[in-house]
Amino acid sequence: MITTPRLRVQPLSLEQLRLHIVDNDRLEQTLGLLKGHREVAEPLLSIITHFVIPRLEDSALDPFYQTIWIAIDNEKRQIVADAKFKGEPDETGTVEIGYGTYPAFRRQGYMTEMVGGLLNWAGQQPGVRRVIADTNAENIGSQRVLEKNGFRLFARIEEMLWWEYIVE
Repeated sequence: MITTPRLRVQPLSLEQLRLHIVDNDRLEQTLGLLKGHREVAEPLLSIITHFVIPRLEDSALDPFYQTIWIAIDNEKRQIVADAKFKGEPDETGTVEIGYGTYPAFRRQGYMTEMVGGLLNWAGQQPGVRRVIADTNAENIGSQRVLEKNGFRLFARIEEMLWWEYIVE
């Protein structure tokens, strides 16, 4: 679990992840949270069903790099965002991160805070030397999240921008 000034960021277990996609408030009930504005829609639902769950069922893989991490606002006691690493570090020490804030909580700094916490966690893990992320060229909000966390733009492929953060 990761703690930031406003958030508790935690990885979901396989059982919690199944609750995350089955029903909009059973996960909150098991975590002692208030029902909020969480909605697991496409493409996240397909990602969890077809990639995340099968990888969490594989005991050879590190679950922290496979699962969904949720951000819980400590004061509101609601889930406000989620993120995930897209697998374990590769041979260069690179991990990729993806993230999203639920619409009711956008433009409040939650994702900047969550990504910062995940970067701190990743920087303490053996073998992680670089974190990358991609954003659509039109997604200014996501680009700001990365810039505020020290990422730098390193490539553009059509409408996709690729960013990197070097772990020191």
